[in-house]
Amino acid sequence: MGVFMPAEKITREKIIHAVLDCAFVKSVGGTSLADIAGRLGIKKASLYNHYSSREAMLDDTVRFCGEYIKKTAFIPSEMEATAKKYSPQTVLKGLVHRWIKLNEKEPLLQIYSFIESEKYFSPEAAAIAAESKQKLIAQTAVALKSLMEAKKISPATENQTVLRSEIFTNMLYSLLDSYIVEKKNFIRSNPQSGDGELFNALPFEPDFTKTDALLEEFSKTL
Repeated sequence: MGVFMPAEKITREKIIHAVLDCAFVKSVGGTSLADIAGRLGIKKASLYNHYSSREAMLDDTVRFCGEYIKKTAFIPSEMEATAKKYSPQTVLKGLVHRWIKLNEKEPLLQIYSFIESEKYFSPEAAAIAAESKQKLIAQTAVALKSLMEAKKISPATENQTVLRSEIFTNMLYSLLDSYIVEKKNFIRSNPQSGDGELFNALPFEPDFTKTDALLEEFSKTL
């Protein structure tokens, strides 16, 4: 693994980023303290200057992920103007493209993978995953209501809008999961890539062909 910074500059946040990178490559369970230390270019014993145990490190990583997710937004701030200007298909495609590309930026993709895998073992991670999903549902509802106000889609009750938002959000999660699988397969098929090159060396663009077709069909139901 590559050396990323001198040992004297190691901070808790940098350790957390190393945890997220290693967990993305090897899974959380498959990530050892040696992996994390190697990612940082330090000795394993140096990690104990910051954390008392691997469990404490993972707990802090969960906390960091929750705080980071709270800062992200699914819909653009100019949602009402966007809904007035574009068709429902274009708006929904734009939201999905934006979200996947947003997740592509470090460290959101790693955070998503980490929380989704840890939610089965950590109540705190499960709460973050549930809160994140509800946030997406609520923001999707805002987008749909903006399209209704712009008279771009049929009027719907509050319950119908929430149901449509849940369907759309579930679709969104499925698309992101598929994208992550494709990205990992791409990385594995390029032996020149190492852990240190995970997000920098390989050009990988999502293929939205199937996604767009799915969104067009969904738009017809609105």
